[in-house]
Amino acid sequence: MTLKDRPSCPHLRRAAEEGEGLSFRGLRGLSDAEVMSRMSHLSWKADGVEWLVSPEDIRSRLEDKSDHDPISDLVFAEIGGDTVGYAEVVWDSSDSDPKYYKHAAHLLPQWRGKGIREAMFRSNEERILEISSLDRSSGRKYIQVWTFDGPNEWKDLVESGDYPPSWHLLEMVYTDMRLIKDAPAPTGLDLGPARPEDYAGIWALFRECFSREQWSSPDDWGEAEFEEWKASKNFMPALWKIARSGEEVVGVVENYVNEEEHATYGKRVAHSHRVCVKDDWRRKGLATYLLTSSLKLLRDMGVDEVTLDTEVENKSRAMRVYEGVGFSTRRTFTFYAKPV
Repeated sequence: MTLKDRPSCPHLRRAAEEGEGLSFRGLRGLSDAEVMSRMSHLSWKADGVEWLVSPEDIRSRLEDKSDHDPISDLVFAEIGGDTVGYAEVVWDSSDSDPKYYKHAAHLLPQWRGKGIREAMFRSNEERILEISSLDRSSGRKYIQVWTFDGPNEWKDLVESGDYPPSWHLLEMVYTDMRLIKDAPAPTGLDLGPARPEDYAGIWALFRECFSREQWSSPDDWGEAEFEEWKASKNFMPALWKIARSGEEVVGVVENYVNEEEHATYGKRVAHSHRVCVKDDWRRKGLATYLLTSSLKLLRDMGVDEVTLDTEVENKSRAMRVYEGVGFSTRRTFTFYAKPV
């Protein structure tokens, strides 16, 4: 398999020979973003996950080639000329240790059970082995995937590939926006909305809180990533709640609303994307206050529910805070990683 000719890999070629009307192709261009958005949404839904990535976000990702080669790392499955699924590989272009190569294979539910998704899955792994063989860095390298923990085909496929569980994620949700508990404001802090002069301090706090988490690395919090964050469509400072001690940011709840989800699911959902409090200000009720203040702000905007994600491992104190505010667990996810 050459870098530019992935559809001819043995796994895909064999599946095409055995499947009537089945063929595989590469990326045609940014116009494929529409079908990628629809395919991934329907595939995730069949696997128990409500998740929507907009065509706009996919186009931006295709144009940013820092963690993938769209010509070699994407392959589309077609039946009679109609796209029914696609597979993708992304990889860490930095010299981080460990380094993760991630992949997914999306397929419409009516075409499952015919070996198509399995072929794309194995083709992804073959592509990752090819990429990693060209990487001369000396650190640890892993293939990583994630699944919803309920019964679903993707989980079965991952576990059949000898991927050991690595860590777990909870999706928590606050649904009754009429019942928001009051929380006392900690003393000695300036509490309120974010100002432009706070952005660098907020980013520094994120780096302090999250750079050693399972899903992150110190390389994720550099100057380039800071600029990307500010340019993101989910950058909505008017929806955040922060706390300052003097001019230092010591706590933040970063919220955003995805309007595409509103159009798709018929309800307005907000996401508390990052909840972070500086070590010196923990166990003083600050996170509880910022979260309840966020919920009230979002309720007044007409939001129907609010979600947040948290790791299961070593997060008992954070879990107690979220549950004390009124969040409950909706679903759990497992991240798997095996050495390349």
